[in-house]
Amino acid sequence: MTRTARQVRGTSSGLTLIELLVALTILAILLSSVYGTFVSAMHATRRARDDEGIYQVGRTVMDRISMDLEMAFYRPGSDRSGHPTQLFIGLDRSDGDFARDRLDFTAACHVLAREGRPETDVVEVSYYIDDSLYDRLLLVRREDPLPDEDLRHGGTLRVLAENVVSLNFRYREPGPDPAQRQRNTGDAEAKQDEQAEQEPEWHDAWNADTFDKPSKSLPELVEVTLVLRDKNDVEYTFSTMAQLHPYQAWRESR
Repeated sequence: MTRTARQVRGTSSGLTLIELLVALTILAILLSSVYGTFVSAMHATRRARDDEGIYQVGRTVMDRISMDLEMAFYRPGSDRSGHPTQLFIGLDRSDGDFARDRLDFTAACHVLAREGRPETDVVEVSYYIDDSLYDRLLLVRREDPLPDEDLRHGGTLRVLAENVVSLNFRYREPGPDPAQRQRNTGDAEAKQDEQAEQEPEWHDAWNADTFDKPSKSLPELVEVTLVLRDKNDVEYTFSTMAQLHPYQAWRESR
């Protein structure tokens, strides 16, 4: 009896090889499930961080372009002696299926950094895609605080965004001069003509110096579309609409 009891106790106190294998298999399944969940969470966190980063860049760029355009400064005949030349030139360019537009203009958006420096609040501003600095497409902003005869070069460059897919500008021509519209308020026939007038046209390019419809001036609206690509080749499109003031106090002095 004693030997039999000892034998029974000996066989029931340990695990068989099959039981051990089953336990290890279950543990491996649980660990792989936990690890998969952890990896997925890490990827989601990293992707959210990347998305937030590129959205932040896109919003910042759109705000910067809008601010500059809203301060666009152009006055016909400003190339007189003693006055800096001013311009607003939008070039419609492309590379295959992608827009590569360029916009050069003068704007009253410069903050004087230090007294006594030879600069004004009117500066040359350019936006375009550059591929000569690195091995990828960059959106750059050029600013020259000393407007001169060469309004499309000089100054300093600042990189605003990397891995740019396209940059596109569209320009809507201005409507009737508000002053002229006010003078015609009481004229019923003029009011009917104004209502019958078609909506102002949109253009892919603009040159304020040669645009004569209705007059040499800035466009009234500029539509900006920017496409960026992240490191996973996912594209993000950003767009904004900037309102300019073609009839504001930028007109030629009388």
